[in-house]
Amino acid sequence: MTEKWIAEWSRERKVGLAMVLWVAACAGLLGQQFRPVAPPAPHQNLPRKSDAKEIVRRSLNLDQEDFKLARDYTYQEREVLRLLDKKGEPKFREIYTNDVTVIYGEPYSRRILKGDKPLSAGEEKKEQEKLDKFMGKYKNENDQDRTRRLAQKERRREEGRAFVLDIINAYNFTNAGEEAVDGRETFVIVADPRNDFRPAQPHADVLRKLRGKIWIDQKNYGWVKVEAEAIDTISWGFFVLRIHKGSRIAFEQTRVNDEIWLPKRVAVNAGARFALLMNETFDWEATYSNYKKFTSSVRVLAGPGEVQR
Repeated sequence: MTEKWIAEWSRERKVGLAMVLWVAACAGLLGQQFRPVAPPAPHQNLPRKSDAKEIVRRSLNLDQEDFKLARDYTYQEREVLRLLDKKGEPKFREIYTNDVTVIYGEPYSRRILKGDKPLSAGEEKKEQEKLDKFMGKYKNENDQDRTRRLAQKERRREEGRAFVLDIINAYNFTNAGEEAVDGRETFVIVADPRNDFRPAQPHADVLRKLRGKIWIDQKNYGWVKVEAEAIDTISWGFFVLRIHKGSRIAFEQTRVNDEIWLPKRVAVNAGARFALLMNETFDWEATYSNYKKFTSSVRVLAGPGEVQR
């Protein structure tokens, strides 16, 4: 049963992490399309504001720059998944590290460590076969088909994040003061769901089932940290995935190249049920590092040599 649950989690975790999109101005990173774009001017330092709703509004407006810039960054992701017993003690743990880059305009995640150790020869062979299959799918694609594919992908990326536009209407925001986080002065904003909220964007109904606190940078309005809690059961699909009331999320970002806020850490402590069959309590944590802004059209990966971006 544990192995089956892990398989379901691996397939559905990005859907479940739609919860995280509530807190992620650059949530598109989880499924982003990388594409070189001309770098915009750095965030301007705006005059200070004390009104909580206006602070959040500014942070969401400025986030549009980060959403575009995020496609220019590759990174490494370390994931730790722990299944917990009834006493909250771990009964299973899995650790993977992935290198996330781009090939033929598509984000590609290649496993490089398992349990913080190098892959075995057999595991490395499977990763190579997976990469070869991925490359074979696109290597003979003509320019017209590639342009059409990437345009469709970008539309899906934007549609999947459209409900962020409803955040400003979904909550009553309260300025709870100021606090230093990682050496940066922040506004501390409490977000309580509004009873009269009516979603206007797809998937925005999830917002009224979450409440939280946001630490927003006073200098350029980036989201430094967020803590959120599910105050009701959150479901996706026809009972495909259910996140139980009381589940918690912590989300942290870091400033990269003084131009963009990108995820540093996401942690989820939750109870979840898949397809009405598997019910587990789990901790999931992802840490992100080694952000690099790519500039060339090729990148050397272990095994296949140079791969076109």
